Amino acid sequence: MRGRHTAAILRRIDCSATIADSLDDYVAIAARLGRDATWRSEVRQAVARGKARAFHDAQYIRALETFLADAVMQT
Repeated sequence: MRGRHTAAILRRIDCSATIADSLDDYVAIAARLGRDATWRSEVRQAVARGKARAFHDAQYIRALETFLADAVMQT
């Protein structure tokens, strides 16, 4: 669930470049972040530009609250 939640946040802030589709993709992204300073800087800037959409929009937080409340009620 953490991976899906993180991927949703990254999509929300328009920074999907670091979302991996497989373990091999994850390793490739991690290696690129470690080796490619220019790309790492671009990713960092994309997160900085988009973070307000994550921190100042409670819509996805409310959706998670609703999901969790429903899950509790079903048990």
